[in-house]
Amino acid sequence: MNQEKLQVLLSTMNLERDIEVNNLIEKMNIQSDYLIINQTSKTAKIENEKVITINEFGLSKSRNLAIKNSTEKFIILADDDVKYVDNYEKIILDAYKKYPKADCICFWVESKNKDRKVQRMKNGKIGIFKIMKIASFQITMRREKANKIAFDENFGAGTNLNRGEETIFLRECIRKGYNIRFENIKIGEVNQTESTWFKGIDKEYLNIQGQVFKRIYPVLYPLINLQFVIRKRKLIDMNLIEALKEIFSYK
Repeated sequence: MNQEKLQVLLSTMNLERDIEVNNLIEKMNIQSDYLIINQTSKTAKIENEKVITINEFGLSKSRNLAIKNSTEKFIILADDDVKYVDNYEKIILDAYKKYPKADCICFWVESKNKDRKVQRMKNGKIGIFKIMKIASFQITMRREKANKIAFDENFGAGTNLNRGEETIFLRECIRKGYNIRFENIKIGEVNQTESTWFKGIDKEYLNIQGQVFKRIYPVLYPLINLQFVIRKRKLIDMNLIEALKEIFSYK
């Protein structure tokens, strides 16, 4: 096995035929090795050995299964609305050569949706607060390190707590002492045309966000909750007291 290869770990749903797999690979411009986790309740007739089809749901479950079955030295987490630049594999592998002590390197992925921008940070280490700015499709890792961490399957799309899974994952990486970096280099674009869970900052959103913050910052979460409500107050359709009550209300 080539020790310097990248494997795209793609989480998607409802693929039924090989032609759909091929069309998706082409649309995403995947030019490296890949592994697809296809979650579906439909009957799938796919012969591609790079596709694992399961009748289970939840994005964190999909990520964990992909990591467990990955085979190459480096991995990148992928969503099916990402399109990679032509030389993405070289960019990523070159970064690990440049930073041999890095366990996880996050890159810039440009969002085509002006209302859901992906933040572009300066090169450097990512600490416990900057992890909040990272989306899962920006994350690359050494496979041996990723295999020692798991996504919390209580969080993420397909669960009652439908977000925050990548931040929780990165927080666990920091707890293990992993070296996490951001490289301000574009490796792809993401459409983000719609969200399956975001309906505005309502009571449900605040309740879930409070649980995410408590999971990530078990000591500091009261301050994090407070600053979030104050910072987002113009987007919240309730007064400050009501918003604080909801973000501290764990159902």
